[in-house]
Amino acid sequence: MTIKFIDAVKYHKDLPHQNSAWEFLQSSVSKEILDEFSRIYRNQDEIPQSGVSLIKEFEDFSPTAYYDPHTGGLPITIGWGSTRNFDGKPFKITDTISLYQANLLFDHQIKTEFLPALRKIPYWDEMNENQRGALLSFAYNLGADFYDAKGFSTISRVLRERRWDEVPKTLELYRNPGSNVEAGLLRRRKVEGALWSQK
Repeated sequence: MTIKFIDAVKYHKDLPHQNSAWEFLQSSVSKEILDEFSRIYRNQDEIPQSGVSLIKEFEDFSPTAYYDPHTGGLPITIGWGSTRNFDGKPFKITDTISLYQANLLFDHQIKTEFLPALRKIPYWDEMNENQRGALLSFAYNLGADFYDAKGFSTISRVLRERRWDEVPKTLELYRNPGSNVEAGLLRRRKVEGALWSQK
């Protein structure tokens, strides 16, 4: 049984040669190779939904802007933990947002800010949906460009060296020890670690 080309790529009906090309590939290449190509190609644009669920569980939706719980000041946050609007401008404490707008902003920021940064992590294409989801939640909480950034040497090394069994415990290191948010962050890191370990 072979995969359909429409499962592997974004098909354009006005490009009939694409049909022929995929028919040729399906008759010439093993199903295993095509399945792997299909998985990687599709996942380039897919948002790990396990990560989305985890983020929304911890962020909670807020229709009104609020100050950062850790600093008591900036950054100002709204919606699903967003700190900037579609135009990249930071929110003001007087801002409000609807659930519909917050969902649009959330998806936009994941696609344009977080996934491009996360794809730079070695072996990203080899990770399963839950592993990607765990890192998406971690990045959403601590910054899209955490990989190889100052203060993130341990998690970066563990990911770079593909020491994946160590990822859950390594995530727990990033919890702002001694702060007023440590307990909540540790709980989040443990849930992210559990998600990472799910097959």
